Amino acid sequence: MSDHVSGAGKELSGAANGAVIIVSGAGGAGKSTVSRLIAAAFDRSVHLNTDDFMASVVSGWVDPNLPGAEQQNEAVGAAFAVSALSFAEDGYTTIVDGYLFPDGVAGLAGACAARGLSCHYVVLMVDLDTCWARAGNRGEGRWPLEFQPFAAVHERFADIDLDERHLVEATGSPETVRDAVLSAFRAGRLIAT
Repeated sequence: MSDHVSGAGKELSGAANGAVIIVSGAGGAGKSTVSRLIAAAFDRSVHLNTDDFMASVVSGWVDPNLPGAEQQNEAVGAAFAVSALSFAEDGYTTIVDGYLFPDGVAGLAGACAARGLSCHYVVLMVDLDTCWARAGNRGEGRWPLEFQPFAAVHERFADIDLDERHLVEATGSPETVRDAVLSAFRAGRLIAT
């Protein structure tokens, strides 16, 4: 990847093909806020949020955290991946955020590699109490905020089997977290395999 830092170290220029940067983590970890800040650091960028794609389901919607949502989650994930790849192939650095676990990331990383695109993966790590407080402070969301499914997803991220280079502590300010992610990205530590 031929990204270079210019000026104050906040603006990055991409190569002909853009990178895909996956920002994942539990609810309330700050994925959307940090993803938007990361996207703003690039000359040409896109921020795709899985929640926006999930909200596209009009009839037959199932809460994505509940049993029985697997088929819906797979369909939404596929549409999400196609969009990310399309933007990246057109030269946009594409920041995607949502509940993306290593198995799903491997599929997207493989699709990126087949197209000559780089794929990067970071998981924002925050304790359950902080995540729950942040989620509650957001106000009403697209679907009900229930503690049990929320805590179950958080536990999956807390127990994630992933090389430490992909983990970023996210209890600080969104700008501090953005800077940590961009630093790891520029150093090549977030490459997904």
